[in-house]
Amino acid sequence: MRLADYVVSYSLQANNRCLRYLAECDAHGSMVEEAEMVSAERHTVLADSLLARDCRRLMSMWSLMQPAWESLGGELDAHLEALKYTSMALHETASLRRLALRMAHLAVEDSDAQAMMMVARGLPFESPLTWDDLNGQFTMDSQFWRHSRRFLEVDDTVIERRILRSYRKSFRRSSPGPQDDVSAWLDRGARNLNRWVQLAAHQLELLRPGLSERGKAQLWYLEKLADTLRTRKGLRALLQALPTVNVDEPLVRQAAQHTRRQLDKMDKRIAKLGQGCFTSKPKRMAVTISSAVAALGLSEVSVIPTSVPADGTSQPENDYG
Repeated sequence: MRLADYVVSYSLQANNRCLRYLAECDAHGSMVEEAEMVSAERHTVLADSLLARDCRRLMSMWSLMQPAWESLGGELDAHLEALKYTSMALHETASLRRLALRMAHLAVEDSDAQAMMMVARGLPFESPLTWDDLNGQFTMDSQFWRHSRRFLEVDDTVIERRILRSYRKSFRRSSPGPQDDVSAWLDRGARNLNRWVQLAAHQLELLRPGLSERGKAQLWYLEKLADTLRTRKGLRALLQALPTVNVDEPLVRQAAQHTRRQLDKMDKRIAKLGQGCFTSKPKRMAVTISSAVAALGLSEVSVIPTSVPADGTSQPENDYG
């Protein structure tokens, strides 16, 4: 088996998890209506932790295989644009309400918890994607992974170089300048940093079974950094949305203060996590990646199971998702 085939198999596993979750939702009638607050909370948590997470992984795998499809255009380009929109919609349309609810549940002070709960109730719950939209999107994605002949043309070394590229771009963006305030630095560059850290984390996750203990430790930090950067983005969006929420002014001020404190915590956490993410310079990481691919023993593999791995490769998100 070639590395490209392994990428396809890994992607189909993620895709199958999404389709299985949607099938379970359909069977149990658990796709919720806008007004169902308790069910909506459960749904948004599940949608982000399952559908959105695996959708992000699928986007990272498509990025990894870009040499196989970038010149095709047409239907595949349209599909990838739709998948990108799906990934954003799954996270962003549910995340502010879910984030506010999580902050309410985790708040130490009752006043903070009450303020965040009232804000959560005042935030709109919008879901532009129907069950049919999502099911059709992931079904189409599965078909593209199964039937693209161009994957046969991608050499292992090309895929290794693209994994290294994601890590290298993360590495270069990972530290503020000596005179930079961390918060201001993140405000300027968090979007690009988040993009490349997420790609690096997902693409190295592909190689987890072959990584050394040092490599797995770096992967853990990268995953946590990607989660925390995404949380920070949500907190910034929540802070901007607070003035529009129809709740009493004192509650809005309380929620804003609590949100700013959480932002400060995220900024400190990001600076600390960055120290563990990038203990290897890119040249050393190139060796780590090649060694991991060799350790996978793909030449001896004939079939890769399509079930969810039993070794816990799906890592938990941070406190706020």
